[in-house]
Formats: sequence, structure tokens, C-alpha cells
Amino acid sequence: MTDIDRTARAQVLLSAAAEAQVPAAALGGVAFQLLCGSARAGGRYHRSLADIDLATTGRARRALDELAVAAGFVADEPFNRMNGASRMRYEDADGSHLDVFVDEFRLCHVLTWGRALPAGQPTLPLAELLLTKLQVVRLEPKDISDLLALLTDRWDDVCAQRGRLTELVRNDWGLWRTARGSLETLAAAPDPVAAGRAAELLERWQAIPLGAKARMRAAVGDRVRWYEEPEEL
Repeated sequence: MTDIDRTARAQVLLSAAAEAQVPAAALGGVAFQLLCGSARAGGRYHRSLADIDLATTGRARRALDELAVAAGFVADEPFNRMNGASRMRYEDADGSHLDVFVDEFRLCHVLTWGRALPAGQPTLPLAELLLTKLQVVRLEPKDISDLLALLTDRWDDVCAQRGRLTELVRNDWGLWRTARGSLETLAAAPDPVAAGRAAELLERWQAIPLGAKARMRAAVGDRVRWYEEPEEL
């Protein structure tokens, strides 16, 4: 199955969810391809897609499960019975996976969305989507490509999310710290436009007013590990 097919497959499921008023939104490579022309086939930051990642809410997970099965995805029943409160997994006809994250995305840090995920929104809200990548301690090439595509194509939208980004990280020094490191990496990218925007965002990041709890954690700094080692997704 090609990248376009995976994006198209995701759109079929997202459209069905929107019609049924079931909250469901893309994250991962599909979301960046939906948002950014430079991430699509022929674009500077295009990359191959191994699977489809979607977000939903706890209240909507059973409804989305029914829609996924109706769209031809085969549920991994043992996995879903054990993990369905936070994550569900399905297999597509070509052996690729659909992963559904319920209420949260847990990698190096935990991101939650709750009411920030209304029905009919094709991707995770931009601030949350950005943080799903900035929260990766050791960025992989695919993460860098996605982030540079977003900075290239959606810079004005990223700037408009400064308030929401501040809200999401001001009380979580660990997340703030990891995102700072990711922005430092992006600021060294060979693309001068995207790198310059990353440097500008980094400068703003450094100026975020941290809450009391985050300031206390900042005093400890890097002497104590501030992130989790992610499982294989």
C-alpha cells in the first residue's frame, strides 16, 4: 500500500467518524501530510508512512472501533482487551497497522487531549500535534521531516498557537525541557527558512513563564532524568 493509499484510508475512516459525530483525529505522518504540502509526495519533506495513527476519546472508543472494523480494519483483539482503555490496534489488508490512542499519547512524556478533540476535526489540534513530535528526546529523521514541514507550511498557524503551547508546558518542566532540545536540533537544520523559524520559536520557548512546580523541577535540572524511555510504537 502506498503513502497516498494510507492517507486515503485514514481519510475514509475520519470522514465516517465525522459523519457519525465520533471524535477522531490523525496524528503522526498522516496528520502532517494532511496539513502540509511539503510533506506529501513530491514535497521536500515527504517520507514513507508505515502505518496510520489516530486519536480519540474514552467515550468514543467503542464507536470508533465499530467504524474501523466497518472500514475493513481487523482488530487485534488480545491487544485491545488488555490495552483498550488507552490504545487500540488494528491491521489493514497489507499488514500495516492502525493505532488508535485514547485520551492520551504516551511516549517520552504524556500528552492528553480530552475536550480538545471535537468531532469533525481531521487532525489533532496544532499545538498538541506539534508537541507529539517536540516531546521526542531523540528525534528520528521522520520526526525532523514532519516538524520542518510544519514550520515551512504552517508557520503563521504555529505562531497563533503560542498561548496554547504555553498552557500545555508551563507546569511541566520535563516536557518544556525536551521540547527545547528538539527546537535546538531543528534550529541547526540545513533549510535556512525552517531553521530560522525554529530558532525564533526557541527564543520564545525560553521566555515561557513556568509555573511554581515547574520552576522547582527546573532547579534540579538535568541531574535527574526528566523523560520516559518510550516503548516501541
